[in-house]
Amino acid sequence: MKVLFISKYRISEPLGMMYLSSYLKKNGHDCDFIDTKFEEEDNIISEVKKISPDIIAYSITTGEDKFYQQLNEKLKKNVNFISFFGGAHCTFYPEFINETGVDIICRGEGEIPLLELANKLEKKEDITKIENLWVKKDGKIHKNEIRNFIENLDDLPFPDRELINKYKQYRKMKVRRFLTMRGCLYDCPYCYIYAYRRMYKNKGKFVRQRSVNNVIEELKVIKERYNPKSIEFVDDVFIVTQDWILDFCEKYKSSIGLPFIMHARIEQINEKVVKALKEANCNLIQYGIESGNENFRMKLLNRQISQERIIETSKLFNKYKIKTLTFNMVGLPGETLDMAFETLALNIKCKPSYSWTSVFTPYPGTGLADYSKNQGFFDGDYKKVGETYFNNSVMKIKDIKKMERLRQLFALTVTFPSIMPVTKLLINLPLNKFYEFIWNAHRAYSYLFRVNTMNFSEVINYLLGRT
Repeated sequence: MKVLFISKYRISEPLGMMYLSSYLKKNGHDCDFIDTKFEEEDNIISEVKKISPDIIAYSITTGEDKFYQQLNEKLKKNVNFISFFGGAHCTFYPEFINETGVDIICRGEGEIPLLELANKLEKKEDITKIENLWVKKDGKIHKNEIRNFIENLDDLPFPDRELINKYKQYRKMKVRRFLTMRGCLYDCPYCYIYAYRRMYKNKGKFVRQRSVNNVIEELKVIKERYNPKSIEFVDDVFIVTQDWILDFCEKYKSSIGLPFIMHARIEQINEKVVKALKEANCNLIQYGIESGNENFRMKLLNRQISQERIIETSKLFNKYKIKTLTFNMVGLPGETLDMAFETLALNIKCKPSYSWTSVFTPYPGTGLADYSKNQGFFDGDYKKVGETYFNNSVMKIKDIKKMERLRQLFALTVTFPSIMPVTKLLINLPLNKFYEFIWNAHRAYSYLFRVNTMNFSEVINYLLGRT
């Protein structure tokens, strides 16, 4: 069978699709790829006709669902295929199956379900009873249970990076991205993990991590084949156990040595770990602050970490000269403008290389989405959610427009704390387009010169709206 993956460029490799492709290829199926950023609409249709796929697969998040559903409808009018939608939106909002042109949605891990689908289609067998899949057939929707997790991640083939190499934007990437685990140790109510953990209850071990040797083996292959400038580990939390991370740092230092980026939780950081990360050439750690109000952060966001610990750990990163990027949110349910400024003030104390700030979005299945609906902060209409989580809010809270403007000026104010009084005045003025220009320019500058997560061509494409 031939499976075509369709995605939209986001300055990173679509690792989920690449894992699915390698798993299918290992089991005898053909895979192809189209990126909608680099093809005109008419070219997409002609390219799909040329490839003639049996299955077209999409991975979608809430907000992007409208774009992919409309694209799929256009393709359906010109080509005969089965549409397969996976990703967070379908996992937590399976009602997407009711949309026109949507044949199948996948909830949860997709490797085995997609392979079963391809195998059964090839053999002309019944496809309505495959676990993880909701299948629309002859006007009826067949809803199947979730299967157990894939237990041993070392058994999976490495992601298929050849899949995306037809586009120079991917071939020329200097930062290559990797996953070392699935699941997360934490249970944050604003994150997809909150819903995922409950959906997969009693379905196997939730947190699964590849062996250090398996990760190093993949890194060696990519280093030799693509000569990347740096490595990014995109796991929700890179440090699961101290033994694993110390073993990894030692082996990475001796066999890879490239600068690398990772995500961390303050709770798992100590000086021994930071020292090992620095010696292994970790040059950027990304971690969440989310809210600067300690009581709000602990009770609403379930992040049991004090202001003092956050500041002390930030000083530790600075001591070892590891760059940092913090994650923050404004517009949370029940948040006041003063509390949002507390988040800004805490970031200033931490002195990160860059402060990423998003507008809170109540995604389907998350605890905070349910809380927002129950408390009247959100009407529950997920079709209002946009493609990005850093522009307009769908929340009904006081001063939300001022918080949206604060998001635009947040990072600049952290970099230049002396402008705080000006920021407090500017958020009262509806100059959103100007503030967005400031945010874009400062972000591009910071990503290029302060945290080094983009190269020059990526920054130019970003500023021109190509990414």
